[in-house]
Amino acid sequence: MKVLQELDQTFSDQKLILALGNFDGVHRGHKLLLEEMCRFASRLEAVPAALLFYPHPQQVLNPEKAPGLIIDNEKKLELMEALGIEAVIMLPFDRQMAALSPQQFIEEILLAKLKVTGVFVGFNYRFGCGATGTPELLLDYGKRLNFYVRVMPPVILNGTPVSSTSVRSALLEGDISEAKSLLGYWPVIRGRVVPGDGRGKKLGYPTANIQVPEQMLVPRSGVYACQALLEGDFYPAVLNIGKHPTFGCSRNPLIEVHLLNFRGNIYGAKMEIRLFQRLRSEKKFASKQDLINQIRKDVESAVRILEKIEAFSVC
Repeated sequence: MKVLQELDQTFSDQKLILALGNFDGVHRGHKLLLEEMCRFASRLEAVPAALLFYPHPQQVLNPEKAPGLIIDNEKKLELMEALGIEAVIMLPFDRQMAALSPQQFIEEILLAKLKVTGVFVGFNYRFGCGATGTPELLLDYGKRLNFYVRVMPPVILNGTPVSSTSVRSALLEGDISEAKSLLGYWPVIRGRVVPGDGRGKKLGYPTANIQVPEQMLVPRSGVYACQALLEGDFYPAVLNIGKHPTFGCSRNPLIEVHLLNFRGNIYGAKMEIRLFQRLRSEKKFASKQDLINQIRKDVESAVRILEKIEAFSVC
């Protein structure tokens, strides 16, 4: 898949069908839109592509209220490529871009620069200065200037539209089952292994400390059954998100994962953690031994959960 960062890298020799949106999480609603777009592009022998802004517009316009991101750009591109997207334009978002009117965005970027044959958007897509651009405006321009516009309806799950907001809510509640239903895949945490205080090793359960970018959403504190992807291999694991109340609270939540049956120095390595189930809340224990006993039970619970998931996957 091509990843472009300049509008001058156009597709002048090919028809271009473009998906517009943030696509944070690439959830079931995004998946339907992207798959439908790829099928349409195939019929026209066109390039199915997506236009993404980075950073997230809210991180520029309203950083204090910007939502935590469900996945990073690397994971987003990976999921999009698996759906058939052949090119992604990663367009820097700044105040100058934010000042473009919806009409300027259509005329100067979509038509003059990218020369789109068609665009696909979700039912609630907004664009342009003040988010005043709507799908209806795109449809009107498409009719007048002869480019195709498809507005995709929401995907409804349990009576509610699937959205990035609903995914975030599920993760912040620690409801991994609900998040998976909305996403269509197990939610993930991705980051780099950094040195910690070594306390897990002293307890007999060494952990890898995962550092994630500050703009990423961190699920609800607690202990999770999970699976870690490290250097191409999967390991059953137990994850803790919390502040170490038994030993005096840390300032910020720490993300620590214990890989079962693994030994090795992995500092600096990238790791993806697939969350399967929240086992319990974080709590303060009366003694170090009480904590060790609980960790042992957490590992046993995680193993049982992972065995069921693997058996179901095989079936």
